[in-house]
Amino acid sequence: ALLPPDLPANEGVFAPLEIVCPPGTVFTAERPSPVSTYWEASDHATDLVLKALAAAIPERVPAGHHLSVCGTILAGRHPHTGEPVILVEPQAGGWGAGRDKDGENGMVPVGDGETYSIPAEILEARYGFEVQAYTLDIVRGGAGRRRGGRGILKQLRMKAGPVLLSASFGRYKVAPWGVARGRDGSPNMIEIEYADGRPPLRVGKIARHVLQAGDVVRFRTGTGGGYGDPRERERERVAADLENGYITVEEAVEDYGWDRAEAERHYRP
Repeated sequence: ALLPPDLPANEGVFAPLEIVCPPGTVFTAERPSPVSTYWEASDHATDLVLKALAAAIPERVPAGHHLSVCGTILAGRHPHTGEPVILVEPQAGGWGAGRDKDGENGMVPVGDGETYSIPAEILEARYGFEVQAYTLDIVRGGAGRRRGGRGILKQLRMKAGPVLLSASFGRYKVAPWGVARGRDGSPNMIEIEYADGRPPLRVGKIARHVLQAGDVVRFRTGTGGGYGDPRERERERVAADLENGYITVEEAVEDYGWDRAEAERHYRP
């Protein structure tokens, strides 16, 4: 975000930097503090630096993104073969907008890159979960002169049980931040609907939670923060967003100041 992308890392890149991080913080935990999923702390440290710099050089730093690796683990047995299966993957999400461009949709977070989202066909054939939805998650958030990228909605139905679910979705309580009057994005979350009629569950982190046949789990990742005042977004861009289903009529009216009837004429759900 701050240096030429083709600049090789060298001593001069790091020499001007001084990092002040005293012991005993969430980033510098000491025994016997319990720790896990180290990548969440490292990603939040990166986000902390970017947000601090955004106030000084907003023209160079994009808005906040979904940030969390959103690591998920589903362990059980294949409904057709009975063989044990274990599905481990990140969840892609929305990146924040920059001064001159909208945010990217459905990308892995900063610090990730060696793990991959698994295609729906593989999820069903190899692991035996029914993929009921795998799409962009169009929710309220990320409005701006440049719009935040959309996160992902992945909905899986358990075809056999028991299945153990463990997942760590950071940025569950605090949404990706906007820049220069851009709106905040939306949080990451896990939603579970139970086949036996129990009340649904919504969480950010969960460990060895038992799912049974017919239960549905939704992984929802955040929309990135917006950049700039939404009312300054060009009308042709808002119209294109409506026609492509990136925003709803309500967002066009409430965030971008459009007349409802005009927004409905452009909307293509």
